[in-house]
Amino acid sequence: MTAAKTEPKPEAVETKAEMPPSSTRPAKEATRRKFTSGARKRIKPSPKKPDIILKLVKRSKGSSMQDLEKATGWQAHSIRAALTGLRKKGATIERQKNTAGETTYKLMVEG
Repeated sequence: MTAAKTEPKPEAVETKAEMPPSSTRPAKEATRRKFTSGARKRIKPSPKKPDIILKLVKRSKGSSMQDLEKATGWQAHSIRAALTGLRKKGATIERQKNTAGETTYKLMVEG
């Protein structure tokens, strides 16, 4: 009997073409590496936009729609929706027009 010759199996060949790393990959890896050494730093969370709106309307003169738009980066209809949400939570927010004709919002303090 003659033994059948078996051909040696070829080594695994990389078939994927080498692709350059994506532009976001180094940034993500750098972020991961930043926290691997020792204790992690506590990062103070940024204030939420409804909190920013509430802070601005608490001012003694209130806040204009333009000030609220600039502070949040939202459009007017989104700010009005946030104000409605604050009203539903129990805040009393008064809307007035100043002498220049722009609408201002002010939180009314009970008591």
